[in-house]
Amino acid sequence: MSLLPTMILYLSVGCGEWYLALRRTLACARGEKTLLVCIVFVENLLGLWVLSNFIRTNNWFLAFSYSAGAAAGALIVAMKDDKAPRQVPAEPRIDRPDAVIAPTSIR
Repeated sequence: MSLLPTMILYLSVGCGEWYLALRRTLACARGEKTLLVCIVFVENLLGLWVLSNFIRTNNWFLAFSYSAGAAAGALIVAMKDDKAPRQVPAEPRIDRPDAVIAPTSIR
């Protein structure tokens, strides 16, 4: 395979792998265990494939292409989640009138 299609392939794999890495973090936070296991499996296969090809060829253009794809994958996830981070309220909210508030020294 010539260099340009190979670089495009590595860029795509890098993008996909980092998208999966960030999606794995989200699945872990949400408690989606089955999805988490599947993502880790695919992610490890892709990472080992890239590593074995790099060791065999020692082609740094492909390594840079993979890294650029990884950055693009992280950017895709960052652009999809454009909401501001949730702020923690300064004082706890009390939904029930019979709830007991701990003294300030214990909080």
